[in-house]
Amino acid sequence: MSVNDSVNRIVAGSGVILAGTFIGMLLDIITKKVLTSHLAPADFGTYALALTVISVTGAIATLGLNEGVPRYIAFFRGRHEEQKVHELIISAMIMGLIAGLLSILVSPSLFHTLAGNGFDAQGKVLSVVKTLIFAVPFTILLNLTVAIYRGFDRTNVNMYFYNIIRPVSLLGFATVAVFINASLKGVVFADLLSMIFTFGIMSVYFIKKPPIKQTVKQERKIQFGDTTRQLIRYSFPLLITATLLNIMSWIDTIMLGYFKSAEIVGIYNAVYPLVGFLSLVISSIGFVYVPVTSKLWGQNETAPLGSIYEVMTKWCFLLTFPLFALIFVYPEYFITKLYGAQYVSGSTALRILALGFITNSYFGFNYHTLLASGDSDFLMKCSVASAGINIAVNFMLIPEYGMVGAAIGTAVSFSSIEVLMTLRAWRKQNMHPFTSMYRKLTFIVILMVGSMLAAKNAHLLTGALWEYTAFIIGYFLIVHRAKILDNAEMKMIGEIRKNFRYRLRLRIQPLKTLAS
Repeated sequence: MSVNDSVNRIVAGSGVILAGTFIGMLLDIITKKVLTSHLAPADFGTYALALTVISVTGAIATLGLNEGVPRYIAFFRGRHEEQKVHELIISAMIMGLIAGLLSILVSPSLFHTLAGNGFDAQGKVLSVVKTLIFAVPFTILLNLTVAIYRGFDRTNVNMYFYNIIRPVSLLGFATVAVFINASLKGVVFADLLSMIFTFGIMSVYFIKKPPIKQTVKQERKIQFGDTTRQLIRYSFPLLITATLLNIMSWIDTIMLGYFKSAEIVGIYNAVYPLVGFLSLVISSIGFVYVPVTSKLWGQNETAPLGSIYEVMTKWCFLLTFPLFALIFVYPEYFITKLYGAQYVSGSTALRILALGFITNSYFGFNYHTLLASGDSDFLMKCSVASAGINIAVNFMLIPEYGMVGAAIGTAVSFSSIEVLMTLRAWRKQNMHPFTSMYRKLTFIVILMVGSMLAAKNAHLLTGALWEYTAFIIGYFLIVHRAKILDNAEMKMIGEIRKNFRYRLRLRIQPLKTLAS
């Protein structure tokens, strides 16, 4: 498969994921706006802390299979070993179900032991955890089902269930809870019902449209052979990696809850999701990037991988930068419009978090490249080092600086892990994104952000919509004049446009026929 073909497949699939992720994040912010308008900051902080505990539990109980399964399904599909694919699916679902049921028994008791005499001495967070913990088995099975479809390049399934059905149902149940003036417990119960509802629809979909079509009758017996052991061996470091990466996202919430008030936790957790938009493009592309490149590894076609890495990283950062500039230059405006003036104290934390999160797009697909190549052991070691940095910085800064200290800890740890993964990809695979054009793009964006900050400090910018519109137009004009995209990339973009129009016509024609 050529570079052009691979890029076409990645962009085509990631377009669906990008749209779905954007919709999902908007719905998440709307849901938070609904909840913050109803719950006091202290109650919202309690809810956020409980969600953190549940998220940690779910990440651990998934056993890293959500990353291991799509990689190995794509890998064995590249080798045409369908029986191994079948074994992977069965064994992953069984392991996930067992882990989910065990988490119901273990997690609340463990949390009470660790926090019952600390920041949750009154048991408010524990009472929420005891309800939400029943969502964990459903969440794990949903994660694994999406991962299975991902291995078969059916990325639209993620959009259907994670980006649309789950957030829409959560918004619906949460709105009902607010409408009937329910307490915090009512909101928590609405969250649980939303997950059960989503899982129910997914179960029907899985039965009606299974990911693998059995052209020949296969054995139905459950097997845990070499393929399963290989999956476990690969996924276990990813379990550690995912857990530590999640800890990097959640440790600031936990430590803020320990050292500061629930109100500060509530403000921080309201502004934190905003920087998630900076990972929108890379997470969408990465969702397709891993199975496509894993299949190339399975077919032993590794020559195009370096060029794919360079091109996709440049495009990813090129598209992400305008949003970063908006958040970084106008954090107060952003927060006030979304949440109100009572949350504007989180503006400095938002700006620092934006600096940390933009490194994800800037360094690009280092994690995904190492994941596809099977280098899960290094990812584990890398995340251990970065999580250690995160905990140390948070412990030093949060007691004195509060949410600003938490933001610094997160930004430093995320930046460090990106640097480590980029160095590994360069040394082991001889791949990096820093071409001459990418270095030129780096100089351009630094100059533009510096100019915007200087103009704002001189009171030449007010945050008006036309200012940002002019900035975006100027940004893309400069990129075009500087020829950041070479002729080969412009040709790829032309082919992508042609394919997009063709697929759009295929979808519009049946609608025209139906309308007539």
